[in-house]
Amino acid sequence: MDCLEYTLIRPMATADKGRGVIAVSDIAAGNVIEQSCTIELGAADCEAVRVTLIEDYYFAHPVDDKCGLMVLGLASLCNHAETPNVDTSFIHDDKLGWFVLLTANQTIAAGTEITRRYACPPWFQITA
Repeated sequence: MDCLEYTLIRPMATADKGRGVIAVSDIAAGNVIEQSCTIELGAADCEAVRVTLIEDYYFAHPVDDKCGLMVLGLASLCNHAETPNVDTSFIHDDKLGWFVLLTANQTIAAGTEITRRYACPPWFQITA
């Protein structure tokens, strides 16, 4: 199956983690490689998704620890790393809401998995 390729990244299957994201071309440190829209989840929404598969994909809210963000982009598929190759940040637009930005914190070679550090403690065993 062919996937649409983004300018810098695309989804991938990993042998040990399921889904992930890979660089399709070299990425320079400092480049924003993903800007994902989100849907803001209230406290009740977060409780409801905790018993579903969605729990593994939504993000902690950047300013309200009772709420969350459902990410509508590849940022939600990036796997955790203790030393990630991207930094995660958030920006808010008055009309569009919250965005998640992934910015390369080092040069990333084509074919390298894109990883980020999760905001919550990992619920899985971390492997090298």
